[in-house]
Amino acid sequence: MQRDTAAAELAEARALLDTMTERVREGDPDVTPEQLATQRELIAFAELRVEAAQRKETRVRAEERVTLAGAAREAAEQLLTGPGTDELTAATRDAVDALARLAGLVNERNERIAEIGSTLVQLDTDLKAAGETTGAWGTRKFGVWGNRDGVTVDGIGRAEALPMGRLSVAVTVAGLGEDNPGRAAQEQHMKSFNGLRHTTVQHLIDTFPALRDAVAPST
Repeated sequence: MQRDTAAAELAEARALLDTMTERVREGDPDVTPEQLATQRELIAFAELRVEAAQRKETRVRAEERVTLAGAAREAAEQLLTGPGTDELTAATRDAVDALARLAGLVNERNERIAEIGSTLVQLDTDLKAAGETTGAWGTRKFGVWGNRDGVTVDGIGRAEALPMGRLSVAVTVAGLGEDNPGRAAQEQHMKSFNGLRHTTVQHLIDTFPALRDAVAPST
């Protein structure tokens, strides 16, 4: 760099003046006043060169800052007004619409489970009143039992009401993927995040096995 070169030349000139001055003190007759004066002038000139290099470096840095700021502003403007904004908005709307559709299907299913469960609970009560059964789940004799939270069909399986909150979280974490941005920088956060993923997704799989491929394809 010019500044380093100028500084080296100044240091060299000062060192030479120190040497010449010491030679005079030691009585060397070969060093003349003119030589000392010339060397001091060289030092003054070298100092000016150092200052000039510093000013140039300052100007260059200022120009670089202006250039960087301009590029950042242009990028920010593009972020605010470019096509990416429309794509993000559209993707957000799609996600909201998809979640609304999912919520509708889940609510419809949960209502159906609650309706069937209520019927089974009432039937169980009637069976007990009629003295046909005394234990829990008297409707087992018909191969079906349950309540508003879930119903079971003997030999086929159980249908439980799906908690929409848990399902929406599972959909979110599944969509983000395993290697989402910020993992390395937010290790503790990601530990909690992945813990939530495991707990929530596993609960949903246990509740509704058919969701396994949708929310945990790698499971």
